[in-house]
Amino acid sequence: MKKLTFLVVMLAFLANVSMAQNKECVNAHNYRKNAQSYIQTAEQLMAQNRVDKAAKEMNNAKIMIERAKTSIDLAAEHEETKNVAKTWHYYGIVYYIIASYPEFNDVDTDALAKSANAFAKIGQIDEKYYKDNYGDIYQHLNSITSNYFNQGAAAYEAKDYVKAIDSYKKAYETKAIIGEKDNEALMVAAQIAVMAGEYNTAIELCTTLLNDSYETPQVYQYMAIAQGGLENNDAMVEYIQKGREKFPEDESLINEQINAYLKLKREAEIIDQIREMAEKNTENSVYYFILGTIYGNTESALYNVEEALNCYNKVIEINPNDENAYINIAGIYIDKSNALKHEADELPLNETKKYDAMMVQIDEVRKQALPYVEKAHEMLPEDEAIKQILKSLYVNLKMMDKAKALEGAQ
Repeated sequence: MKKLTFLVVMLAFLANVSMAQNKECVNAHNYRKNAQSYIQTAEQLMAQNRVDKAAKEMNNAKIMIERAKTSIDLAAEHEETKNVAKTWHYYGIVYYIIASYPEFNDVDTDALAKSANAFAKIGQIDEKYYKDNYGDIYQHLNSITSNYFNQGAAAYEAKDYVKAIDSYKKAYETKAIIGEKDNEALMVAAQIAVMAGEYNTAIELCTTLLNDSYETPQVYQYMAIAQGGLENNDAMVEYIQKGREKFPEDESLINEQINAYLKLKREAEIIDQIREMAEKNTENSVYYFILGTIYGNTESALYNVEEALNCYNKVIEINPNDENAYINIAGIYIDKSNALKHEADELPLNETKKYDAMMVQIDEVRKQALPYVEKAHEMLPEDEAIKQILKSLYVNLKMMDKAKALEGAQ
């Protein structure tokens, strides 16, 4: 008889424990509803510009949500309720509210991740419950994804690129819980990673995208940039070539190929492509500028002064305000005059006629440089290097009035 009484008492005790834990779920649900009621009132008051009263309502909401958190934490930790889908449904909602309002963020700074994890657990614990409540779960996970997007954008604006990348990755991972792939989130993360020089991260992100069969010109471009940034030059060229095969007309990939081949000093392999782009983009001077740079490089096998000058003049024709084109043309003429001057200085002392003839030739070259240096100075009047070059030209050409005027303007 005593044993039977003890058993009845134990069963009653266990039933009470189980009921107590189930009650924590109910309490969490009710506290959460009360919090949302206060929040709704606060929002109405804010719309009426009644700021102080709205703040009081939000403080009441915070008290309720803290109580909801305490209750749902107990339920989530107890053996009787930690494997119940409804526990994690309520947990996800409570923590989502904590994450959604700045007034509650200090209640738990990791609330958004905990909310996402809670919704993920529901399907693992009870497939039927997950299907029956799919609409609400889907809506919350979509909202969590949006929240991570917003966090990523805010972090990017604050130049916290590591946090921005992490936020966009979490947006992708959250969407994956409902079987969807938010590849746009990874694309943004990859772009930021490349920009921030986080090349290993960029490669990881682009690899995931390619594995997801998400192939865009930018994926191949970012992968190539990241590989190049790590000096994996073979891999850089490989991804550019793969991208060009799939997207032969994409200009971002063409530009990346140009950059890569110039870096590798393989300009001869890409020169025709650059010229084609220059002739195709008649309003964009950049390709003619690249051609001018290649032809004007004394270390290049394609070194050709006349071609360089033609290309830089084409740049000026398209964009008369491109100061770099004026500077580079002037540089070509000045380098030529300096080389001739060095040659003249090396002549024997008895070759005065040849020396005088060469000096005339040097002055002619200096005169060719002069209008370009003057234009560069006009566009960049505070540039001391350009001022000194211009002054030197005036002195060498015996234009002393202009040299003095320039000196007086300093």
